[in-house]
Amino acid sequence: MKPVIAVPYFPGSNGDTDAIERIGESGMKAEHLYFHFGNEKRLSENARIMVQTDGAFLCGGFPYEDRLGFGRVPAKIKQYADALRAMVDAGKPVLAVCSGNQIANVMRLAFPVDSPYRASLLPNIYDRDGEIVYNGFIDRVVHTKLACNPERTAFTRNYEKGEIMPQVIDHGGGRFWAGRDTLEYFIRNGLIVKQYCDEDGNVTDNFPVNPNGSMLNIEAITNMRGNVKLGMTHDERKINALYNDRANLSLVSMREYIEDDCPDLGSHAEEQDIQITLKDYSYLCPQLDTGRTYDILIKMLTDDNERTTAQLFLGGGDIDRRRMIRLEMSPDFNTMEYAMQAMLEIAKMDFLDGIMLKKDLPYVVKDNKVLCYDVTSREGGRVTREFRQKEAAVPGFPMTHESVLSPNQQAYLLRKKLWENRFLRDAVTNVQTGAIFFFPDERSKETAVRKLFD
Repeated sequence: MKPVIAVPYFPGSNGDTDAIERIGESGMKAEHLYFHFGNEKRLSENARIMVQTDGAFLCGGFPYEDRLGFGRVPAKIKQYADALRAMVDAGKPVLAVCSGNQIANVMRLAFPVDSPYRASLLPNIYDRDGEIVYNGFIDRVVHTKLACNPERTAFTRNYEKGEIMPQVIDHGGGRFWAGRDTLEYFIRNGLIVKQYCDEDGNVTDNFPVNPNGSMLNIEAITNMRGNVKLGMTHDERKINALYNDRANLSLVSMREYIEDDCPDLGSHAEEQDIQITLKDYSYLCPQLDTGRTYDILIKMLTDDNERTTAQLFLGGGDIDRRRMIRLEMSPDFNTMEYAMQAMLEIAKMDFLDGIMLKKDLPYVVKDNKVLCYDVTSREGGRVTREFRQKEAAVPGFPMTHESVLSPNQQAYLLRKKLWENRFLRDAVTNVQTGAIFFFPDERSKETAVRKLFD
């Protein structure tokens, strides 16, 4: 009987079709399972089916549009997460690619539940010699090198030691990030499966060889038992064949592992000869002087999908959200009046296309003083705005939770863009970007942080 592999997918997933085809070509059968919060009966039934399958393929795509962070919403669907963890703990193989990898990393599937180690997948940083050279989504062919013993994982036994292969990537967030203790744990136990390299196998920590800024050029990792592989490249893509890619063989290895009754592969652990060099992104992590910091909070008058998703996930309730640009003003421009002028200059710049003035409602906030750039009149199709003082950015929502990435490469790039404006170059010394969520009380905030942001 053919092994049955669960292919869970979500609103926004797009890699399930290729995964199903490759699973079939590798001598297995796919079980397509749709997970979407809100239908508790269906979630429970799909979780029951999933845990009875022989393994799982976590496909790519953009589940829930990557709202609230890469992989965060699917990983917080309890029925799905519990079933997936049960499969891993039972020794069943789980192959996760792209957004499946993001989900698995939020769940920390490469670690035991009580492990002190932690790794994250963060937004891409395209840096060469300490300077960002590109920004945005990346879709290209890269090369990877097998870094572990081929017998170390359920997915690599059909590869040669140190094998180099071209593979497809397409993601906006796949930067593997971990501290020294976690990296030492991986190296000591042979848990780094693949590293990004050039076509000759040289592991060079510069874009484009390292396509997303991952620590130690890590593309994929496994767990101690060797029954999970979490990576950003697409093992399942049909287009791989155009590049003579052997990545599809990971599924053949997966089938053989199941046929061998899913043995514990920890005995094949070999310490890896990988030098730990911690990446320094301190220039992307500036500490702003709070005495000179002003927040521009932007209310989206069109739908805010992150706020809506958070509300649905929490079962309704009151929650609000603002986009944020945080400005550190220079000492000679440290007044609310200059901060308001800076907001107007930012809104007029071509790269924002005036969006804050046309579609959104911006506020300037400092020390609980809130000035909203509000519409005062409409005549003949012309809109007049002026700053008006408000009691609060969101009346009745005093509790806040900030979501500010660190490193904050978007802020670094924004600052460089702002400094093309002469006034902003003189007035603004640093920038942060992010979002602020608003709650009516401390209890609502604690619930949301625990369920969505932890």
